[in-house]
Amino acid sequence: MDGGMERERRARRTPSRGRHLACGLLLAALTWLPPAGHAQQVRLDDHGITAIEPPAHGEPGHELRLPDPDAPLGRYVRLLAEERGHPLTLEQARRALAEGRFSRSASAVPNLGNDAPPGWLVLDIDDAQYLPRTWRIYVVEGWADRVDAWLVGPGGRITPWQGGDERAPGRDLHPGLGFAFDARLQPGRSQLFVRADSVDSVQFGVRLVPMDRTGLLEGSTRGWLGLVHGYLLALVATFGLLWLALRESSLRRYVFYVGSYLFMHLAYLGVAARVVWPDAPLVGRYAILVGMTLFSSTGLAFARDFLRMARWAPRLDRALAWLVRLGLAGMALCIVTNAHALAVTLAFAYINVFTVLMVVIGVLAVRRRAEQAWPFFVASLISMVGAFITTQAVMGRLPFNDMTFRLIEVGIMTEASIWALALGLRLRRDREDRAQALQLAEHDALTGLYNRRGFLVHAAPLFDAAATPGAHALAMLDIDHFKAINDRHGHDAGDRTLVAVADTLRAATRSRDLLARWGGEEFVVLLPDTPMHEALAIAERLRAALAGLAVPLAGASPIRITASLGVAHGEPAADLDDLLRLADDALYASKQDGRNRVSPMSLPAGA
Repeated sequence: MDGGMERERRARRTPSRGRHLACGLLLAALTWLPPAGHAQQVRLDDHGITAIEPPAHGEPGHELRLPDPDAPLGRYVRLLAEERGHPLTLEQARRALAEGRFSRSASAVPNLGNDAPPGWLVLDIDDAQYLPRTWRIYVVEGWADRVDAWLVGPGGRITPWQGGDERAPGRDLHPGLGFAFDARLQPGRSQLFVRADSVDSVQFGVRLVPMDRTGLLEGSTRGWLGLVHGYLLALVATFGLLWLALRESSLRRYVFYVGSYLFMHLAYLGVAARVVWPDAPLVGRYAILVGMTLFSSTGLAFARDFLRMARWAPRLDRALAWLVRLGLAGMALCIVTNAHALAVTLAFAYINVFTVLMVVIGVLAVRRRAEQAWPFFVASLISMVGAFITTQAVMGRLPFNDMTFRLIEVGIMTEASIWALALGLRLRRDREDRAQALQLAEHDALTGLYNRRGFLVHAAPLFDAAATPGAHALAMLDIDHFKAINDRHGHDAGDRTLVAVADTLRAATRSRDLLARWGGEEFVVLLPDTPMHEALAIAERLRAALAGLAVPLAGASPIRITASLGVAHGEPAADLDDLLRLADDALYASKQDGRNRVSPMSLPAGA
């Protein structure tokens, strides 16, 4: 018996050992199917499909009505693997069937595995209807290289069909269901022979569906695929626009990761082959493998960036970067040299390593307490379970059914959603951090007022929005003999004095005024749309408030201060630099005239 059939017998005979109980329960739940015996033929009638086990070896036969008439019929077929280099014709396959060389299948969707020898399938069909009826016969999943089918009717008439990626990727391909052909079944007994030859794994997803039911089956499949593709495309579009606006590298790599999975999904389900490359076998040969490689590479790149691995695991970060380069270069080399079998091995090995690595990275990130490690770990674990089970099912190492085949989609959508939420939280936190950093950059840490930078940033818009050009006034203030306070009472007392001055100025200015600590013991107040006489009145009010200020000291008399002020006004027009220069000159004049006073200064006419 060939290697493919021998693997199937071993899988039935010897259960895998050493698995954890939870894993076993999970796989049992995923791959369980209602018991159907080992029927050797199916009967078609107006009520659906019945599996029939004829009497044998003195045991009575039995029949089982299939609850889902559109379900795969792999449990009711017989299989044969060719010897490599010795392809069989249809007549030789029929002779092998008569000699008993075909073996029964135990799987709803028999799988030949990667790089297996060509395999044959035969299904006995008893059409109990009185009139001929057209059926759509689905034979294999949509990535098989070469598929041949023959329907042998009751009178010996043979209806042949050919398809596959290596012939015409989009012909007779039904996304999500595989290759199929339409045939008119005559009442009586027929036999369906299918031969598949593929470097990629082959899944015999045999279904017999009346033409009037194909719309329901294919419509529900298209509906599910539309949900998956629409959801992923929405994530790509949303975060792609965010990336264009924010230029955040994690957003870009997230978009590439989700986009590469979307491409891979469209490729291996046949949507892309049907729409983009229906008559390009060379593209169809490598599209899925390229998608798998890109998916793994962009996933690792996203993990490195999202977790900022260069900070806490620089050596691992560099190793992953090299792994991505080697994976991409290896696939490119396979394509250039047309090494299809090697490309299949590389792509499946790479995606298996990737799914495990993502969880390992998540565990390490949690142990190192990396930022957002837990969301990454949970998302990666969910994705790994789905991707690993689907990959193993496609490779023929686990039973292949709708649940195992769709788990990667559920896992990826869940992972993408968790990561989208995590990215959103990171963006919000980064925005808050930037706001806090801006707050610190524009404010004086001691007094809480704007510093020089903050004042200049916020003063410029006030000049632009002025109702009358040159209508602003500016007061500059300096605490008299402040150095003596530091020398006599210490810098702590000096700081307390500055805080008290800031609080007094804040209370004495108007809400529209812009107050800042200009540096040291100097303060500045911009008075928007304020004429000179009003500005002088405000400055005098500030001087009086400071003259009455008493800063308490423990065990000593309160500190009393005075302040000198210079007020500048620009008429008919002045910019901010002019006002600052004039106010500084006015302040100097107050100092020269004996301090504790207000001095005005206006822009000379025609200046």
